[in-house]
Amino acid sequence: MDAARIYKTRLPLRIAVATAGTFWFGVLVVLLGAPGAEPRAVLGATLFVAFFAAFTLVYSRTSITVTDEGIVAATPFSRRPVRFEEIREIVVQDGLGGRVYALFTPRGRVQFTSLFARHRELFELLLERADLSPQRLRR
Repeated sequence: MDAARIYKTRLPLRIAVATAGTFWFGVLVVLLGAPGAEPRAVLGATLFVAFFAAFTLVYSRTSITVTDEGIVAATPFSRRPVRFEEIREIVVQDGLGGRVYALFTPRGRVQFTSLFARHRELFELLLERADLSPQRLRR
């Protein structure tokens, strides 16, 4: 493989979450400047700003980078390298929130979801690089 491939949360989702956070920040500014604004409304807008800011951070900093040796799973608070030979099994589950791919390694689980752009490509690349056969997968 020539260059590392980076898989991240879908761009439209990251934009939508950031836009919602910006909208709620604007609502908060208006409420703070409005005379007689209800404290509950200010609190609600503050919580929405915090919620969307947190998810903007999570979605923008979460990725899986595929290199020649393995993957690097990154979250806002950690970076975890996993060599291909450490991947023992990949379990795929469909649920209400979409598809979840769980990679099982001796050092624990790494997972990603269908919220990732090109998640199916990533799954197939991991199968190939980790030398796993689809028969080993539980669906």
